[in-house]
Amino acid sequence: MKTSSPSGSPASSSGIGVSVVAPDGRWRRLRVPGAAAAAIAGLAMSATAGPVQATDLHYTMMSPSFGGTNSIGLQMAQFDRSLQAARAAAAAAAAKAAIPPDPNAPFVNAIVSQLNGLVAQSIAQKIANSAPGTAGSVHSGNVTITYTNSDGQLSITITSPTGSTTLTVPSGG
Repeated sequence: MKTSSPSGSPASSSGIGVSVVAPDGRWRRLRVPGAAAAAIAGLAMSATAGPVQATDLHYTMMSPSFGGTNSIGLQMAQFDRSLQAARAAAAAAAAKAAIPPDPNAPFVNAIVSQLNGLVAQSIAQKIANSAPGTAGSVHSGNVTITYTNSDGQLSITITSPTGSTTLTVPSGG
């Protein structure tokens, strides 16, 4: 039983369309009936499916971190990390430059410097004017100043994280 398609060409109710190359080199579209189509499909699958073969898989270590000799991956990772660090530093410098300087900063720095000088002078006078037989210490952050006035000698030891300094001077008393 033959039927027509909407375009008016004959069509069968079962089968498949197959494209083949004709001897003249042009492609042709053929309509193959159901049983023949199944035979052609089975033949095509058996022709393309060869015997199944298995081989050993070999993996060569590439990363020097794991015994390999190819350092390209490691070098690329290091370059990428240094590039990101450079970009972050540039962004931080740009952000710092964008912040306007405080016009009061020089004044505040001068006041703090003067106050530090007054405190240091007061401590120095207290140590220098200590009575014979007295001792004491002054702590400021991680700096310690220890003094002892005995036997006509004033011994002062200044200890900081960078080291220790000892001064010995004759006392006035």
